[in-house]
Amino acid sequence: MKRIIGSILVLFLVAGCQNMQVVERDPLSGYFPTSRPATIVKNDSLDLDQRRELLVIGRSDFLEGQLRNIGFFNEILTVPELETRIVQEDLIDKVPSVRDKIGISNAARHYRQFLWLRVDRRSEGNRTYAQFILTDAATLEDYFITETYLDTVWAGVSDRNNWYPMFNALIDFLDENSATWTK
Repeated sequence: MKRIIGSILVLFLVAGCQNMQVVERDPLSGYFPTSRPATIVKNDSLDLDQRRELLVIGRSDFLEGQLRNIGFFNEILTVPELETRIVQEDLIDKVPSVRDKIGISNAARHYRQFLWLRVDRRSEGNRTYAQFILTDAATLEDYFITETYLDTVWAGVSDRNNWYPMFNALIDFLDENSATWTK
């Protein structure tokens, strides 16, 4: 129940954000505009050049637009688009759903290998943090986790305070773990 309430809280916070504007990266720095860094929770090495073919994300025009502006992954699918592909490939018996971790793992094993980027939240005391978690979909191993504090009182929840810093941390992760891509 706490998880459901927390997820609803994150959705309201995201919906109440000041902007949620898809923007281009700065051509000189390669980053999105922000003055705050995100916190890196986990940063495990991964050969991303072998994993850049497909990224699956939740349904979010903002997330999809920002990731396309990063320009690393060859293809980005939302979970509903992945469901459509599974039906088109006649894999319903092997992958009846992709709405949970087991379904995502089944999709990666039976459809195609992919990385999964999800937005999550965690709470510590009365503080809530937004997170990006990059996961190997087949094994469900998390390789990269970044987060920002959702300061609803003082600084506010916004692109510049929360989302762009996490995208910039992801850019650094991609840059560090790919021999063929530079920011």
